[in-house]
Formats: sequence, C-alpha cells, structure tokens
Amino acid sequence: MVIISEESVFPAAREKLWGVLELHTDNEVIGRIHPTVLSQKQVSKEGNRWVLERVMHTYGRTFNLTMRYEMAPMDFFRWEIIASTGPVTPGSYIESRFSDAGDATKLITRGEMTLKGLPGFMQRWFVGRTLGQADKEDLRYLVKSKP
Repeated sequence: MVIISEESVFPAAREKLWGVLELHTDNEVIGRIHPTVLSQKQVSKEGNRWVLERVMHTYGRTFNLTMRYEMAPMDFFRWEIIASTGPVTPGSYIESRFSDAGDATKLITRGEMTLKGLPGFMQRWFVGRTLGQADKEDLRYLVKSKP
C-alpha cells in the first residue's frame, strides 16, 4: 500500500482548476483530458456524488475501473476505486482540499493506493508517476482549452 500525503501548488487559479476537474465527469471530454481513458459511462449521480465506469489503457494494458467521485466544488474532491480489473485495488482513494494561493491553487492531498502484483517500492514509483502525469494532463488541457 502507498500512503499519499502531500501539499502542492497547481499553477492556475482555483476557479480554472475546478473548471477542468468538473469535466472529469463528462463522458465526452474525459478522454481529451486524460488520453488513457478510452471510454467512460456515468452509472449514477446523486447530488455531488457520481459513480463512473471507465475503460483505461495504460502501460500496454486495457482494463476496467469503477470509480466513485465526490465533489464539493472549489473546496474538496475525492475519488475512490470501487471495482477494478486492473492493478489498482478497490478501496484505493485520493482526496484533495483546495485553497487560494495567489494566482495558483494550494492542494492538500491524502490517500491510499494498493496495486496488485507489484512490490512496495514499485507501487510507490507507479503511483507517483501516475498522479504526476494526471496533474500534467489537467494543466495541459487547461492551457489548451482555457475553460
């Protein structure tokens, strides 16, 4: 298991970052933000909670994920894996809290992720690389589309 506990600054105002984060529930847009998402289907939505099924392709493998998203716009975002045919095990989650940092956004991120079939040191590398890549893709989409 990898324990995530970090503080970071995203180089965009909170309103702009949230414009991109809210698009993560849009079945038509998510693949343009994160190319590893081949398809997405909304299973349910109740208030600020979604259940989404995704087909992913990463590191040469295609697999299915069912995720629960919970958002309190501008302040809190959480996703949790509730089913997976890939390496990330159910119960893995990431949650972030957001605050203004001038023209940027401060994130306090916590979570736990477990990957099947990988030793601990490889899990840490994989999780760090994957989360870093997701942040880069969010920023690239934000700059490109200017939501």
